[in-house]
Amino acid sequence: MDTVLIDGIVYSLKDLEKDCWIKIFNGALRAKDPFHNPVVSNVNEHGINSRIVVLRKADVAKKTIFFHTDIRSGKWKELQANHKISCLFYDMHGRVQIRIAGSASLHHTDNIADEAWAKSSMSSRKIYLGKESPSSKTTTPVSGVPAEFETDNPTEQESEVGRKNFGVACITTNWMEWLWLNSKGHRRASFFYENAILAQQNWLIP
Repeated sequence: MDTVLIDGIVYSLKDLEKDCWIKIFNGALRAKDPFHNPVVSNVNEHGINSRIVVLRKADVAKKTIFFHTDIRSGKWKELQANHKISCLFYDMHGRVQIRIAGSASLHHTDNIADEAWAKSSMSSRKIYLGKESPSSKTTTPVSGVPAEFETDNPTEQESEVGRKNFGVACITTNWMEWLWLNSKGHRRASFFYENAILAQQNWLIP
């Protein structure tokens, strides 16, 4: 049988690939979605570096996903040196894991960053107002946000100071893997892309 039955629904490989991207797309739209905060991993001088990010946008047609970051941060500099990146999503209730891998393009002074900044809330913008860069050493535990904005958001005009520190990372997917955990037997599949076109799909032994 070349299909899998999940919660009463029969999925082919083609159905699964489509469903994965629906899940990722919804993760970008809904703050409480299990796919809203994936773990991204890249390479730095110490080895593999992983952190949780906020999924801001997913372009299903182009097989790209986006997250925001401070251009002074370690991950921005690491991705400038090595564009390879992977991303891990997990839904504990649905018992579904999705992994993707690809390359990251960085956007700072272009239309992609401008559009993302324009759509950002003031509460999101204020984290880019800090005078010190992320990972700077400090003698006390602080947020890095200016004191006047610790409890209040800046006005739109006040927030513009942070625009110079704001960047967008875009991951172009070349590989995706789906895993469904089930007590009666896990199921697993992989998908490979070339220029956003599905080039290969396979069932895998979990």
